[in-house]
Amino acid sequence: MIWLRLLGESFAFAMEAISANRLRTILSLLGITIGIFAIISVFTVVDSMKNTIKSSIESLGDNVLFIQKWPWAFGGDYPWWKYMNRPVPKISELEDLQRRTKNAESMAFLVSVSKTVENRNSVI
Repeated sequence: MIWLRLLGESFAFAMEAISANRLRTILSLLGITIGIFAIISVFTVVDSMKNTIKSSIESLGDNVLFIQKWPWAFGGDYPWWKYMNRPVPKISELEDLQRRTKNAESMAFLVSVSKTVENRNSVI
Protein backbone atom coordinates (compact mmCIF):
# COMPACT_ATOMS: atom_id res chain seq x y z
CA MET A 1 0.00 0.00 0.00
CA ILE A 2 2.78 2.41 0.91
CA TRP A 3 4.58 1.68 -2.35
CA LEU A 4 1.44 2.45 -4.31
CA ARG A 5 1.03 5.78 -2.53
CA LEU A 6 4.74 6.63 -3.09
CA LEU A 7 4.46 5.70 -6.75
CA GLY A 8 1.35 7.89 -7.15
CA GLU A 9 3.01 10.84 -5.41
CA SER A 10 6.15 10.46 -7.53
CA PHE A 11 4.09 10.36 -10.72
CA ALA A 12 2.12 13.46 -9.67
CA PHE A 13 5.35 15.28 -8.77
CA ALA A 14 6.89 14.38 -12.16
CA MET A 15 3.83 15.55 -14.10
CA GLU A 16 3.81 18.82 -12.16
CA ALA A 17 7.52 19.39 -12.89
CA ILE A 18 6.98 18.66 -16.58
CA SER A 19 4.06 21.08 -16.89
CA ALA A 20 5.87 23.79 -14.89
CA ASN A 21 9.01 23.59 -17.05
CA ARG A 22 7.57 23.05 -20.52
CA LEU A 23 10.44 24.63 -22.47
CA ARG A 24 13.06 22.63 -20.57
CA THR A 25 11.03 19.45 -21.12
CA ILE A 26 10.65 20.08 -24.86
CA LEU A 27 14.35 20.90 -25.28
CA SER A 28 15.37 17.80 -23.31
CA LEU A 29 13.13 15.57 -25.41
CA LEU A 30 14.46 17.20 -28.59
CA GLY A 31 18.07 16.62 -27.49
CA ILE A 32 17.41 13.00 -26.62
CA THR A 33 15.63 12.44 -29.95
CA ILE A 34 18.44 14.02 -31.97
CA GLY A 35 21.02 11.98 -30.04
CA ILE A 36 19.20 8.70 -30.68
CA PHE A 37 18.80 9.49 -34.40
CA ALA A 38 22.50 10.43 -34.63
CA ILE A 39 23.56 7.12 -33.07
CA ILE A 40 21.23 5.15 -35.35
CA SER A 41 22.55 7.06 -38.38
CA VAL A 42 26.18 6.36 -37.49
CA PHE A 43 25.51 2.66 -36.97
CA THR A 44 23.61 2.52 -40.27
CA VAL A 45 26.46 4.18 -42.18
CA VAL A 46 29.08 1.92 -40.59
CA ASP A 47 27.05 -1.22 -41.32
CA SER A 48 26.48 -0.07 -44.89
CA MET A 49 30.20 0.56 -45.41
CA LYS A 50 31.03 -2.82 -43.86
CA ASN A 51 28.58 -4.62 -46.14
CA THR A 52 29.88 -2.75 -49.21
CA ILE A 53 33.50 -3.61 -48.45
CA LYS A 54 32.60 -7.22 -47.65
CA SER A 55 30.63 -7.65 -50.88
CA SER A 56 33.42 -6.09 -52.97
CA ILE A 57 35.96 -8.49 -51.46
CA GLU A 58 33.58 -11.43 -51.87
CA SER A 59 33.17 -10.53 -55.54
CA LEU A 60 36.78 -11.62 -56.02
CA GLY A 61 35.71 -15.14 -55.15
CA ASP A 62 36.60 -17.52 -52.39
CA ASN A 63 39.57 -19.01 -54.21
CA VAL A 64 41.77 -15.91 -54.44
CA LEU A 65 45.15 -15.80 -52.74
CA PHE A 66 47.23 -12.65 -52.26
CA ILE A 67 50.95 -12.84 -51.51
CA GLN A 68 52.61 -9.56 -50.62
CA LYS A 69 55.17 -8.06 -48.29
CA TRP A 70 52.88 -5.60 -46.50
CA PRO A 71 49.57 -6.41 -44.77
CA TRP A 72 46.24 -5.04 -45.98
CA ALA A 73 45.79 -3.23 -42.68
CA PHE A 74 48.17 -2.67 -39.83
CA GLY A 75 46.89 -3.62 -36.44
CA GLY A 76 47.27 -5.89 -33.51
CA ASP A 77 50.49 -6.39 -31.64
CA TYR A 78 52.66 -7.37 -34.60
CA PRO A 79 55.65 -4.94 -34.73
CA TRP A 80 55.93 -2.99 -37.98
CA TRP A 81 59.71 -3.53 -38.22
CA LYS A 82 59.12 -7.25 -38.76
CA TYR A 83 57.26 -6.40 -41.96
CA MET A 84 60.43 -4.67 -43.14
CA ASN A 85 62.31 -7.99 -42.87
CA ARG A 86 59.86 -9.81 -45.12
CA PRO A 87 61.19 -10.47 -48.64
CA VAL A 88 59.74 -8.61 -51.61
CA PRO A 89 57.92 -10.99 -54.00
CA LYS A 90 59.71 -11.49 -57.33
CA ILE A 91 58.53 -12.31 -60.85
CA SER A 92 60.52 -15.56 -60.71
CA GLU A 93 58.39 -16.65 -57.74
CA LEU A 94 55.22 -15.98 -59.75
CA GLU A 95 56.57 -18.05 -62.62
CA ASP A 96 57.47 -20.83 -60.17
CA LEU A 97 53.92 -20.77 -58.73
CA GLN A 98 52.40 -20.88 -62.22
CA ARG A 99 54.54 -23.87 -63.11
CA ARG A 100 53.82 -25.79 -59.87
CA THR A 101 50.11 -25.00 -59.43
CA LYS A 102 47.63 -27.02 -61.48
CA ASN A 103 44.25 -25.70 -60.24
CA ALA A 104 44.81 -21.96 -60.59
CA GLU A 105 42.93 -20.30 -63.46
CA SER A 106 45.14 -17.23 -63.55
CA MET A 107 47.85 -15.42 -61.64
CA ALA A 108 49.03 -11.84 -61.74
CA PHE A 109 51.94 -9.81 -60.47
CA LEU A 110 51.24 -6.29 -59.24
CA VAL A 111 53.86 -3.57 -59.05
CA SER A 112 53.14 -0.17 -57.56
CA VAL A 113 55.38 2.85 -57.29
CA SER A 114 54.74 6.12 -55.53
CA LYS A 115 56.56 9.18 -56.86
CA THR A 116 56.11 12.94 -56.77
CA VAL A 117 55.68 14.49 -60.20
CA GLU A 118 56.72 18.12 -60.65
CA ASN A 119 55.89 20.36 -63.59
CA ARG A 120 57.48 23.80 -63.41
CA ASN A 121 56.01 25.29 -60.22
CA SER A 122 53.24 22.80 -59.53
CA VAL A 123 53.51 19.48 -57.76
CA ILE A 124 51.07 16.74 -58.78
